[in-house]
Amino acid sequence: MGKKGTFVRKLLSNPRARRAVIKLLTRPAVRRGAVRLAKNPRVRRAVGTQPVRGRLGRRKTGREAGRIYYGGAVGLGLGALVIVILISLFMWLLRRTPRASSIVPRVRDLMTPEVVTVEPSASIAEAAKRMIQEEKGPLPVVEGDRPVGMVTDRDIIARVVAEERDPGSLTVGDIATRELVTIGSDQDIGEAARLMEEHQLDRILVVEGERLVGIISEADIRLDEGPLVQ
Repeated sequence: MGKKGTFVRKLLSNPRARRAVIKLLTRPAVRRGAVRLAKNPRVRRAVGTQPVRGRLGRRKTGREAGRIYYGGAVGLGLGALVIVILISLFMWLLRRTPRASSIVPRVRDLMTPEVVTVEPSASIAEAAKRMIQEEKGPLPVVEGDRPVGMVTDRDIIARVVAEERDPGSLTVGDIATRELVTIGSDQDIGEAARLMEEHQLDRILVVEGERLVGIISEADIRLDEGPLVQ
């Protein structure tokens, strides 16, 4: 049987599979199905075309050969039925086996846990230097572990430079955006993508309770699932 025989042997080495097959074969309906299959003229003709020989190689004829043909047909029918049962059992096991591809990653699986932050009392110059040194655009503004705002390079340009305000007289808390969009670390990335699209953001903060634990960006999701819907 080659590979098919190896597959059947492996499948039947599973105790649950053996019990399921034995249970099916002991059902009266299954036995009746095997007999009906054996009585099928096409099955009997297929078996009957093979020469039947005894133990010593002598051809069997007459009633004796008929009994052997019928027994062969029964065996063929039962074998076909067993194959059908094994295929059905295999498909049932596949349906019960969880597929890795169907597991949706959580935000905690893709987020960046090392977040560069800034305090509300920090100066504008300090925030700008931190953005340059860490190569970060937006910086979460935190009080302890709790996020209270977000400051970006655009905030500095629009609210300080463009308005010709004195950077030395301002703090990060004066120009930071206070309306935050956050997501829990145990939520799936589909919800994170939805929030980014809804609020036109390329990244959102990840929290556990009121504590900042990470940040997740559109790029993080793209790397895992491919491009977001345009």
